[in-house]
Amino acid sequence: MTKPILFEKPRGVRDVLPPLATRKREVEKQIAKVFTRWGFEEILTPTFEYADTFLNGAYREDEDQMFKFIERSGKTVVLRPDMTAPIARVVSSLLKEHPLPIRLSYNAAIFRQQEHNAGRDAEFTQSGVELIGDASPDADAEVIALACTALTGAGVTGFSIAIGQVTYLQGLFAEHVADENVRARLSVALAEKDFVSYERTVHGEIADDAARTVLLTVPRLRGGVEILNQARELTHHTDALAALDNLESIWNVLVLHNVDRYLQLDLGLLLGQDYYSGAVFEGYAPNVGFPVCSGGRYDELLGKFGRPAPATGFMIGVERVLEVLEKATPGITKEHFLVLYEERDRYPVIGFASYLRSKQFIVTSQRVEDSEAAAVEERAGYFTPIVFKNGKLLTVERLVQAMYTDFSHSFSL
Repeated sequence: MTKPILFEKPRGVRDVLPPLATRKREVEKQIAKVFTRWGFEEILTPTFEYADTFLNGAYREDEDQMFKFIERSGKTVVLRPDMTAPIARVVSSLLKEHPLPIRLSYNAAIFRQQEHNAGRDAEFTQSGVELIGDASPDADAEVIALACTALTGAGVTGFSIAIGQVTYLQGLFAEHVADENVRARLSVALAEKDFVSYERTVHGEIADDAARTVLLTVPRLRGGVEILNQARELTHHTDALAALDNLESIWNVLVLHNVDRYLQLDLGLLLGQDYYSGAVFEGYAPNVGFPVCSGGRYDELLGKFGRPAPATGFMIGVERVLEVLEKATPGITKEHFLVLYEERDRYPVIGFASYLRSKQFIVTSQRVEDSEAAAVEERAGYFTPIVFKNGKLLTVERLVQAMYTDFSHSFSL
């Protein structure tokens, strides 16, 4: 007999139970507050879109990751694997008359078919921003500084941000690697952080000793702004040198944002999406083996939707942030009271529960029979129990006692 699937879930999705669901919403709320304070306005787009929205130059190589289905008209529809392409669609259509720059934020479920390793769910939540219409290094620095501020606002500590430059690598590869297929293999290896494969390709495909030495240096170009001079010595390519100047300008603006303590340059950094065209970055937090945020410049994408414009942005993986927080401080952060009372104690219990809620505490009221009170209190779990009996407060916690005294005086009990 086949095993019944009534209580099973598809691979890669999860149920989020209380109190973790509450904490997830709190993380999303804190991130959204930071976005709003920086002048980004929230946008909502459909959960599913026509496949062409994502295949229009943004996701051709990742088509197998999409959840696809056919609507009645016969057109292929996909669950969104990303928010950048839908926002590019909106900016190029519904907002085509809106003056640039445009600052948009989002919090959305994302869907991708991928290997179900740690940190690779099929459904996950991203919070992010897109800054469209500003090509300056100030815009790149703004979104990186905003990422730092949003992670801090969500409660993440000890994180670091690695910054790279796609154009630098493209210029370096064009100068030292003649075969376009080899360039592509090297780029994929860097994007996947498969440095063994990267070095194997360099040794196997690059005959020139000087070029091989340069290429093997790339993954080790990490550090502060001082590594830019070392990187300049590896290339004469005009675009690559301009990209390094761009990185230096971005770094100088980030110093003014006072976030340089979180930053390092990583000139071997590439991200998976092929629409990135300039500065890119990833954020890492302690005790987790995957990035908690990523983003960068994508100046060519809007043109594919008919409205050419420079753009940059980033996303934060909400579940990844949640995992960081749970490892650092397990459980909910806000006090949750469980008020237990018998029928004869409705007054003043219901009034006291309302009083606590007015003070922004979370309060659950539960009527119990005399014989049940002790057992319910024992099962309270993450709640802080408040017990009444015969009209008297039995809880000895000082905070509860003090608030009940204030409540009693206010209502002349």
